[in-house]
Amino acid sequence: MTRLSLFALSGVVLAHAGDAASVKTARGSAGMAATSTPYASAAAVRILEQGGNAVDASVAACFALMVTDPAMTSLGGRSQTVIARKDGTILGIDGATQAPAGLAPLAEGRPQRNGFQIVPVPGNPAALEYAVKQAGRLRFAQVLRPAIELAESGFEVTPRLAEIWEADRSRLARDPGAALNFLKPDKSAYKQGEVFRQPRLARLLKAIAGSGAQVFYRGPIAEAIAGDIARNGGFVTAGDLESYRAEAGTLVRTDYRGHEVISLGRHAWGNTLVEMLNILRHFPVRKGEPSPEETELLARTIRQAMEDRPQQLGTLRPKPGGHPLELLSSVEFGRERATMIRAQIGKPAVAEQSSIPKEDHDTTHLSVIDAEGNAVAMTTSIGPRFGSGVATPELGFLYAHSYNMRSNPVPLARDLTEMTPTIVLKKGRPVLAVGAAGSERIPVAIFQVISNLIDRGYTLEKSLAAPRLFSAGDKVRIHEDSAAAAIERLRRLGFQIETRDRGINQHLGIVQAVWYDPQKRAFIGAADPVADGAAQGPSGSRRR
Repeated sequence: MTRLSLFALSGVVLAHAGDAASVKTARGSAGMAATSTPYASAAAVRILEQGGNAVDASVAACFALMVTDPAMTSLGGRSQTVIARKDGTILGIDGATQAPAGLAPLAEGRPQRNGFQIVPVPGNPAALEYAVKQAGRLRFAQVLRPAIELAESGFEVTPRLAEIWEADRSRLARDPGAALNFLKPDKSAYKQGEVFRQPRLARLLKAIAGSGAQVFYRGPIAEAIAGDIARNGGFVTAGDLESYRAEAGTLVRTDYRGHEVISLGRHAWGNTLVEMLNILRHFPVRKGEPSPEETELLARTIRQAMEDRPQQLGTLRPKPGGHPLELLSSVEFGRERATMIRAQIGKPAVAEQSSIPKEDHDTTHLSVIDAEGNAVAMTTSIGPRFGSGVATPELGFLYAHSYNMRSNPVPLARDLTEMTPTIVLKKGRPVLAVGAAGSERIPVAIFQVISNLIDRGYTLEKSLAAPRLFSAGDKVRIHEDSAAAAIERLRRLGFQIETRDRGINQHLGIVQAVWYDPQKRAFIGAADPVADGAAQGPSGSRRR
């Protein structure tokens, strides 16, 4: 399949990220995918049309994202996945990156590490193959075909990717491997509409398709990875690669107004999502637009959940006296926090020490539900955008950045991220697969989308388009198109208000979601307008 014909499957017109407030949606009767690039959504649909299920389609989409969204994920990255199978079983997959066994402690007084010194053991290849083996239907090689073709034939660079590429060009230029594979010969960045081809990555993907993920973790490819990392002062060895395994993810569940919400904890932030839902369930939320009082309730709920996390915002370092994750997601803890928040409503905000970290967009998410009732929510990342900014020249992918290795090095520790892949069930059937990008804003955005759908009765499109907020300490970041009365109430109560537009550098979470409407037997996909994403279903789906 040629580059143009593969892109044509997406059926979307590229528009600059943030230019329009309209959410990109699609509706169909035979399944649906929503991802952060039209190419990845097209790859998912291609696999569904070839007889694959939602697991096969999601893995195809993730590999396609490694090609078409290289700033956010790669073979060197990490992922967290929730799978709901049509037989009712739920599977969590922890594909977190891992610190090498021989990681040395930081020397006294030395600055934080960078480059190859913060490259962890990759998790994505093992986790994606594990998903297909456990719950897929097709051969792993077939699932990889769309990504291989995209890497070989190339794709037209999307607007948001071009913007990020230019902003990070100088960092990529400092590493020979990154410059060779991700910049033009003159060290300039690829621009919107230009064709980007990745022949070295295509060869590596073909090797994985031919022999499985094991060729990445042992043998000549693993030796090339370990050798290059060692030559550049890093710590990952061939032994680290060979011993890596994808693990079962820790499922976190709660009931929310007649729905079962399932996410991942431990190395993901599902406990925080569940805490917020367990608080909000104790308050009535009216249909339609939120009142100023309800906006205050959201701000206080989010602020409390951020304060309760056992890690510091922005760094993910352990927080002294932090609450255990199991406590955060307990029903009793949610009830206690709801009682405390109820007493705060309408009263002046008490200044807190915690602050809101800078905006990051270093993650991407995809959601798929198939016609049989299988659903997948998968979030993947390489750390900050373009990861560690380094690559082995002949292999063609960027290594992830490990926050743990950079500032809190612990050998064999798996990276903690704010990823929150989530599936919502109604009467045992998946009705929503959802996730987001945006660091700490990830669970907060998902929380508000779920409430918009279930509490306010919004459509999926409106649930993503509605104004959102993020709150920590006495600061509230809120979309500038939020109701003026709500913003004024928060300001009058003493919150420091920062309004945000919907551009790539000021977003409040970038959401990709698929909703199944049991009454209409329809699948609706929605891609957040901040990014270059798209929703698409198999042939016959309608897009707008």
